[in-house]
Amino acid sequence: MAEVFVTDRVVTAPGCAQAFIDAYLSGYVPGARERGMELRDVLVSPPLWFDDRPNVVTITWSLPSPQAWWQMTWQGRPDPAVARWWEDIADLVVERNRSVASRADDIDGAQPLLPVPDSVSSITQVGVTRLVDVVESERERVLGALRETAETTASVRALVQPTLPGSRNGGDILVHLRFADETAWKESTFDAALADPAITNVNGVTYRGTPLRRGNGTVYRTLLLRVPPEVFADTVAAFEEELAMMPRYVPTIQAWQLSRVDHAIGATDWTHVFEQEFTDVDGLMGPYLMNPVHWAVVDRWFDPETTDVIVRDRLCHSFCDTATAIL
Repeated sequence: MAEVFVTDRVVTAPGCAQAFIDAYLSGYVPGARERGMELRDVLVSPPLWFDDRPNVVTITWSLPSPQAWWQMTWQGRPDPAVARWWEDIADLVVERNRSVASRADDIDGAQPLLPVPDSVSSITQVGVTRLVDVVESERERVLGALRETAETTASVRALVQPTLPGSRNGGDILVHLRFADETAWKESTFDAALADPAITNVNGVTYRGTPLRRGNGTVYRTLLLRVPPEVFADTVAAFEEELAMMPRYVPTIQAWQLSRVDHAIGATDWTHVFEQEFTDVDGLMGPYLMNPVHWAVVDRWFDPETTDVIVRDRLCHSFCDTATAIL
């Protein structure tokens, strides 16, 4: 797999280049190396220490593969000290950006962009997703009870399944219901079943939208996220555009829908839900995660070490088996 290069380009405050580099080498580098990054270069332009003008410092790291890059991020993001380090040296920095790259020879140009299919239907449906945490000893009972309750609703499609290994903050049971309209959902009593004392936590969203489909998958995946209200509208639009373009690069995505949330439940005020059907688990954990459109383009919106980050709260990434089309 292609070697991955991470480049920090930093314009230092006038006269602060040496202080920034010293702080970077002593405060940032040790932790980065523990996360698997290899320091390749620290370059200064112009190559002299100004005392009254900025310098540009370019720092390059490498990792052996996209998988190693993901492992690095999964270690770093839960640690608030990483983002805090950048905040603590802000007085030394005028501007900065981080980019992720590979060698030109490693770019796979053989795979053409996939066309965007027509909508499954011109009718907007109401989607309801619930990620349910359950006391381990009670999971089978609660799973059965939620399935029975889902069958009593007027949903046009229903999925109630145990989550698969690899889900992150995704609950023990994934529930996804689709209704013809809001009235049908409001007449449902499904959420009352979530008051079961064995249920310890629920994250959920209600939203509207129309999916796109080019085939049938065997794994349903949902991503719940929050964009803070202070983010500019054009930035949110750019973020949504990049999320929506991912299926053009990832052939294992068979159906998908990106929606803004109408109503959220749980500890986080979720704003977006991005859901897909994948060919199989390997299609999610392999081509989706390892495609550069994910780790080199879209992921910057989620990375607290970049200046593009807008998704700072913990995500819900949840997936399960599905025997039929659910979107």
